[in-house]
Amino acid sequence: MSDVSEELRAVLHAKEKCCEELLKLPESGNGEDYAGMIAKICADYANCGQVPPEYSEVLDKKFSEALEVAKKGAEKFEARKEAEVQLVKDVESIVAAGELATLSEVNALEKRIAELSSDAALIEKLAPLKAALQAEADAEKAAADAAIKLADELTALTAQEDITALHDRKVEIEKEFAAIGKVPRSANSRYQEAYRKAVVRLAQHYETLDLARWESYTRKLDICSELEKLCDVPAAELGNASKKLNEIREKWKQLGSVPKEKSEEINPRYLDLTRKLQHRIDEHFARKRQMQKLAAAEKQKICEEAEAIADSTNWNDTAARMRALQEQWKSLERAGNLESELFARFRAAADKFFNARKAAFDERDRQTKAAVARKKELIAEAENLTDVRRAKQLREEYRNSGSAGRREPELYKLFNEAMDKFFSGRREEVNAKEKRARELIAEVENLCSEPVASLERSREIREELRSLSCRETRSDEQVVWRKFEAALAKVRDEERAQRIAASGDVTMTLAACYSSFLAGEDVTVPEVERFAGFPKLQSAASLLAAAVAGDSKAAEKLSRHAAAAAAEREEICAKLESLAGIKNSGSEAELSLAEELQFAMMGNFGKSADRSAEKSSDPKRLLADFAGCGLIPAESLVELQQRIDAAAAIIGEGR
Repeated sequence: MSDVSEELRAVLHAKEKCCEELLKLPESGNGEDYAGMIAKICADYANCGQVPPEYSEVLDKKFSEALEVAKKGAEKFEARKEAEVQLVKDVESIVAAGELATLSEVNALEKRIAELSSDAALIEKLAPLKAALQAEADAEKAAADAAIKLADELTALTAQEDITALHDRKVEIEKEFAAIGKVPRSANSRYQEAYRKAVVRLAQHYETLDLARWESYTRKLDICSELEKLCDVPAAELGNASKKLNEIREKWKQLGSVPKEKSEEINPRYLDLTRKLQHRIDEHFARKRQMQKLAAAEKQKICEEAEAIADSTNWNDTAARMRALQEQWKSLERAGNLESELFARFRAAADKFFNARKAAFDERDRQTKAAVARKKELIAEAENLTDVRRAKQLREEYRNSGSAGRREPELYKLFNEAMDKFFSGRREEVNAKEKRARELIAEVENLCSEPVASLERSREIREELRSLSCRETRSDEQVVWRKFEAALAKVRDEERAQRIAASGDVTMTLAACYSSFLAGEDVTVPEVERFAGFPKLQSAASLLAAAVAGDSKAAEKLSRHAAAAAAEREEICAKLESLAGIKNSGSEAELSLAEELQFAMMGNFGKSADRSAEKSSDPKRLLADFAGCGLIPAESLVELQQRIDAAAAIIGEGR
């Protein structure tokens, strides 16, 4: 170093000093800006100046090691800071927990505070909770000590030859123990064991002194105490209480008589308690039998309905109804002795339907697979056709080969493509196709005289015309179909008018029954068949009949039905009055809200705007819709009917 210049020596000392500062940094205790201090020392080291390579290699290595030590110290400091933050959170958490915390948890937290923090505020924050928990622990210990003291006294008295002291002291000890309150389990077990031995010792003493009557009296007191507890059991436990009462009666019979001076005390007490408990038990089983009877009646109805629909082939609707019946069955109480029999009936009906449904679906799948296979064969043959007559047969065979399910559009497209390919370029066949189309058009012309009776045939003709796809007759087809649809619409209008004419008396009959039901009067609901052609009224009649019979759920459904029907009728009436130019007090927004309420209650979400516009602009359709609405009270129906008739008269659609 003697050959080193003063300038180089200053640089070397400065770099050495930077290394020492890094090494001392973890021990300095000043870690508020650890990263900043490390960065500053690194910058100082870099700014000290350049040194020869023989010095820089050693110094850089030493600086790197010191830097590693400083970084580890920084990590420890950050970890300690996080631990202190977590400690504050734990203190707040345990203070918030209050009585849910334990004294051992508080002590453990105090130990952590002593190790990690010098903040006396945390200890002070824990102090009230620790004091409360300590007081609770002291109280528990005091209770345990008192119970152990009484247990020791009982043990000592039991061990004496003279049993008089135990006899005289036993009752007071019992009172003192009861006055202690809550006793820890171990101390309570110790007392109970000492008490049991004392009771046994007394019993032995009574036998020795021939005091069986007093022993019997003691046991009968215990029986009365047990009866008092049984008298206060919850209703759900009365079934077990009945068995216990029979056991107590047998135990009472087996006990001997009591001292004469006690018989007038214990016997009336026993009789009063047994009568009181028996009365509760009798009421419990009477209610249970009544509930079982009602459940049996409901389950009988479920069985009858399930048996009635077990042979149905309306698979989807009936399956949904069967599942609804199953849910209804689960919601009912057991039917007592009839439960097994009724469940067997219901299960047999359900199994009958679902087995038949499965068999039908399996058969449908089998037929679908067979139809797919057959149509593939016909398509393959169509792709290699050479004979026109065979082509016609092939189309008929394809039509009669059954449904191919989801693959029907795909196969139908392939078949038509093969047939079109065969018929393309064959003018003679085109002429034949045009001739057939004109025959069908003429037939449609004849069908216009009886459009309703000819609907099925019209569909067949429409399908055949579609399959012929004759361009030359397309405009004639459109003309004749418009004529047919006009004839059909005319017939439908006449049917609608007849239905509107018939709806008044039918609707008013059921509305009068509903008004009587709402008034609490006796009601005889007409047969559902009387409302044929009016599905909503049929549904309402079924609900009304069930509600009259006492079905509360049916009454609720009927109320919702009436609300929806009222909203629907009000909406129709408002639209018809609007067409007639009659001003109403309700605004457009109110009518829209009523419509939304109606659709929400009836489940008709997502009504299209086009359909709504169509209904609102056709008075005949509105009158028909009003005739097909659901049930409302008679007075409301009369009011709405008068408004409808007035509006219809103005429009010229009066009935």
